[in-house]
Parts: sequence; C-alpha cells; structure tokens
Amino acid sequence: MSDALLVGTAEVDITPPVGTEMAGGLNPRKSEGIQDPLYAKAIVLESQGTKIAYVLLDLIALYREDGDKAVELASRATGIPPDHIVWAASHTHTGPYPCPVFGSDEPMKEIDREWLASVPGNFAEAVRKAHESRVPARMSRHRAYHIGLAHNRRLRFKDGREINTWLLESGEEDMQCLGAAGPVDPEIGILAFEAENGQLLAVLFQYTLHANTNFGRYFSADYPAVVASRLREAFGVQVSTLYVPGACADLNSAGYGYRQVGDALADRIIGKIKARKAPTSSVRLGACKREVTVGYRDLTVDQEKRIRDSQWPPEGQEVFRQELEIMRKQGITSCRTILQAWHIGEVAFASLPGELFLGWGLKIKEESPFPWTYPVELGGDYVGYLITHQAWKAGGYEALIARSAKPTPEAVEDMVNQSLEMLRDLYAAYRR
Repeated sequence: MSDALLVGTAEVDITPPVGTEMAGGLNPRKSEGIQDPLYAKAIVLESQGTKIAYVLLDLIALYREDGDKAVELASRATGIPPDHIVWAASHTHTGPYPCPVFGSDEPMKEIDREWLASVPGNFAEAVRKAHESRVPARMSRHRAYHIGLAHNRRLRFKDGREINTWLLESGEEDMQCLGAAGPVDPEIGILAFEAENGQLLAVLFQYTLHANTNFGRYFSADYPAVVASRLREAFGVQVSTLYVPGACADLNSAGYGYRQVGDALADRIIGKIKARKAPTSSVRLGACKREVTVGYRDLTVDQEKRIRDSQWPPEGQEVFRQELEIMRKQGITSCRTILQAWHIGEVAFASLPGELFLGWGLKIKEESPFPWTYPVELGGDYVGYLITHQAWKAGGYEALIARSAKPTPEAVEDMVNQSLEMLRDLYAAYRR
C-alpha cells in the first residue's frame, strides 16, 4: 500500500438552456444568457488505500433524492465507497431550480425536468473523469483573512426582534437598533494540490459568505467562478478550483458585487499559494456519513404576527402565507437526511444539509478535535435554513416557515452535535 498522494480533477458543464427559470428570489425570473457556466466540479484523492471524492455543484441546492442517485452512479463507475463521495451545492442565486424553493405550489412547475434528470449523470461523469486523471501530487495548507467583505445580515432591535438588513426600510416601526445580531467569519481556508513538478493542479477554498452577490438574469456561479478564473490566469488552465461553502446562512456581502468579492478573495488566495513551502506527499484520508431524523417546525401555530414582524412588504408577506399553506397541505413533520464528515490529513470538514447559521459553524470549528476544521453547508441534501435558538426566538426571514426553512432549532442542534461526534470518531481513527 503506497503512502503517495494521488489527485485528479474534472469539471462537467451543467448549465441548463437559456430561458430556464432561475431560483434565488421569492419569485422565479427567466434566464436571458450565460455570464459564466455552471459546473459539477470533482476532485478525487487517494492515499494509503483510501479514496475520497468531493463534488461542488453550482446550484442553489439539491435534494437528497437526486444527490443519492448521483453518488450511486459515481460509486459504481469508480469503486469509491458511497460514504466517501461527499458533495455540496454552492448556493448560487443565478442558477436554475433544482428543487422547489418558493415559486408555485404546483410540483416542479419551475423546474426543467429534463435538465434535472441529467444532473446525477453529469455528477458521476465528473467523478469518473477525476478518478481517471489521478496523478502523484503534494498538498499544502494555507489560511488567509479578508475583513469587511461580509456582514451579518440580521440586526437586533430593542424590542427583541431581529430584522434582515435588506428589509429595514420596509416597515414603519421606529425603534432603537442594538447592532448586528451575530458574528462574521473572515477566515479563508485553502488547500493547494500540485504535481510532482510543482505545477498547481487544484485548489479547495472555504469562505463564509452567501453566493448571492450576483442577482441578474444571466446564469452565473457567482463569486466562486471569479476566483476560479483568476487562479487559472495566475497558475495555468490546468487548475481546478472547488469552492467549499461555509456556514453563511446569516451572512451577506457588505455591498460588494460578485466580481469585487471574487477578486478580493482571489488576491488573498493567490498570494498564499505563491508563497507555499514544503508541501507534503503523504496524507491520511477519512470520511463518513450518518442518516438522521430532522423534526420540522410546528405547522399548527399561527404565524401571522411573525410574518408581519419580518418586515417583508405586502407581496413578500403573501408569499410566506402561501408557503405555510403549502407546508400544511403536505403535512410532513420530519424527514430523514444525512450528515457528512471527512478529512484530508489534519484538515477536517463537516457538512450539514441546509443553510447553516454561523453560530453553529463556529461551534463546530471550536469543538472539533482536528486542529483545522471547516463547516460546510448545503451538503448531501436540502432541508432549508438551519437556524439558531436565538434567531428562532427573535424572528426574521429565516424564522418563517417555508419550504426553504423547515427544521426546528432543536433538530439543528442535534445535527451539529452528531456532526461533532463524527469528527471525533474520524480523529480517533486518524490518530491511531
């Protein structure tokens, strides 16, 4: 059994036809062109007899049903165990509907079904190509910061409410603001993989900021696409850059567009990679998945005051009334979903199946036994906002009941605690 690290990457275009409805807002909008393509990006790593594949999808989200099909196809094509094939969605707000997120109560109305049916196969093709392209490689770990790109998009007020920053001018209340309701995370996690001759092959980067900085009518992978383009300009067209979405449910851009955000992050990442020293060619790998039951928010409780207090204008409030009725008609009170955890040497990742509030992400970072841990959102499934107890109590957009916001804070806390258990199990095996 060789200790040598092998790395392969591949990218498969998954951009739907122009004219397809776009997700990311309360209402669909028709796409009018392509700003930059959407991809299924895969990296396959092998070391000491263990293989791991990570796949990043340039989509707002993906349901487990489609993700499981993709993993099964990829495992069958490569022999990589399904538990070692992990994936996340980038949460771009300038992509198609892969699952119902607002929009019509008519099932699948906004979704291009033919396109969606192609996603699992394209996912598997990316993993297959990455697996076939493996070459001996070395890895280096880096960390950078960017202060000021993101802001916590919830503000706390003297009456106990928390209101989202883009809704501040919608209401008529006159009350004192007590500042940001939560933190930001300026850390940029970076893993660089290079060939034996020193040529850069791939970069994984994790950053905690909503991929909603581009909100036009042209398909776009948002700021991660700008980072990828800049790294190819700096290091060559062979470089594949895979974004790892952080716990950014309550973090938005501090007023910067997607090219500004992408350029700012790329400058930091490029500088760190150019200064890299002593990469290693021996890395231990590990991964696991766990199925869990997630309880949903109480659909029987009157939500009218919460909806009004959220400060959405009347047309937005009506969307959430409709969402509540859709959820009530469905009558679903829980679901089975999955948690994913994996590590590349001393760097670990824990992903949860929804938009994770940063407070939970920081708990994972703090309590993980690995020296470097990065929380990942929208991995393996999509169950909506993964809210904190405080945010649920204080209300706001993410505390409303909708198809984009289903789990209780207690269910989220349980998922976080189980993710930490998985990290502890992986770390114990890593240290043996």
